[in-house]
Amino acid sequence: MLTDFRKLLDAVAMRAGWKVGEIRSKMFRHTYCAARLQTLDAGAPVSVYTVAKELGHGGEAMVRKVYGHLGQVRHRAKAVEYRVRQHRAKLGDRLTRLRAVRQTNRQTKRSAKVVSR
Repeated sequence: MLTDFRKLLDAVAMRAGWKVGEIRSKMFRHTYCAARLQTLDAGAPVSVYTVAKELGHGGEAMVRKVYGHLGQVRHRAKAVEYRVRQHRAKLGDRLTRLRAVRQTNRQTKRSAKVVSR
């Protein structure tokens, strides 16, 4: 089962112009943790302890070690969000390729709908 998921991630990576193996599930976990530490729960910042438990850690030491600097972030939101604008420089033309793939998929779906009618 795990290899099937990796194959799926590799297929997504290839379509987006990335190399096989560049996208792994750990990236999603890392992104979630970083974003979650910057969210609000009932108007208060989510605690490191809460995030550590959500990730399945026994304590908060690992989360503090890796993500401790995020407690200083001023921007906090009610929902987990990922702002692509902040990462545009690092992602470069990969975003453009992803948009092109998405548009191609939409056009293919529209064409399929027209043909099936």
